[in-house]
Amino acid sequence: MAVLGNSTRRNISDVNEWFSLTITASAATAEAQRYSGYGPGNGYGSNPNYGNYAAYGNFDPEHAMRVRRIHGILAGVAMAAFFPTGSILMRVIPGRFALWAHALTQVAGLILLTVAVAMGLQLVQEVGRVGINLWDREDVNYHLIIGLVVLSCLMVQPVLGFIHHAKFKKQRRRQVWSYLHLFNGRIFITLGIINGALGLWIAREPSRYKALYLTAAVAMWSLWMLVAMFGEWRRWRERRKATGRSRKSSYDGDVPF
Repeated sequence: MAVLGNSTRRNISDVNEWFSLTITASAATAEAQRYSGYGPGNGYGSNPNYGNYAAYGNFDPEHAMRVRRIHGILAGVAMAAFFPTGSILMRVIPGRFALWAHALTQVAGLILLTVAVAMGLQLVQEVGRVGINLWDREDVNYHLIIGLVVLSCLMVQPVLGFIHHAKFKKQRRRQVWSYLHLFNGRIFITLGIINGALGLWIAREPSRYKALYLTAAVAMWSLWMLVAMFGEWRRWRERRKATGRSRKSSYDGDVPF
């Protein structure tokens, strides 16, 4: 892979241009190696297609940038907006509407995340056509791996949620499925939010975009955790009151029934 010099990077103010130049340099290296010879004059043999993206498997840097941008937007909205909002709605909306609001919001978030991951894999495949294997790059591949792990773990959330709901209706208390659903969601939604920030740093997005995402993500995550803690405190208080009423109903003064 051809590497752009530090002076070149400093002279590029637009990250999109930097990405395109990086891909072009890599494509040139891959194409030169493919045709070999390094013929006289231009240093890239006699390949007449040098400089033409069609020679690099129809790779289009502008299309790759659009795919990357949409990938980031969809994943960011899913992780920092839909998933936390769905969890919050479960605790603030009364009655049966809470369950439906929670389920619909989380399914919508899961669809967005699935599309985002698919677009990310498409981008990896497109870049691979010019000889860049992002899976082998340690400065990038962790983002890909975390994204796939997060999606895989969140895919089982609807199943865990259904089992939790069915068991809770019968026994009126949390089972192991309940805790699996709760903590699987809390852990991997949080990890997904962090991975979104890592993606912005890998893409070298402008500082204003990083600040916007971090501000929104931290605010939503904090609100989600506050609502979750309030919900747990309310459950604990209700259980304590129920236990007190049960003990009181079992005694007449100091004489047990």
